[in-house]
Amino acid sequence: MATKTETTADNAKLQADVDALRSDLAEITKTLKTMGGQAAETRTQAAAERIREVTGQARDQIDHARGVAVDQVRENPLASVAVTFGVGLLIGRLLQK
Repeated sequence: MATKTETTADNAKLQADVDALRSDLAEITKTLKTMGGQAAETRTQAAAERIREVTGQARDQIDHARGVAVDQVRENPLASVAVTFGVGLLIGRLLQK
């Protein structure tokens, strides 16, 4: 049969083990939060880089399209004026109704 002193010692050891477990769990939680924050930051940086790439590509395509349009107007000025006039009339008709 266990004596009161042995029971108290067992309880104290059990309490120390529980405290150690809580401390370890707190450290694991901190580590996981840090890892999660770093992963989110990495994903954010990757997304920002991808946005910069796509924006640059879109800017290049717009510049190219503008250059082609300018070249077309220089090569066919009368046709460009006629098309612009026709588009203006069409838009005016659509907005009238």
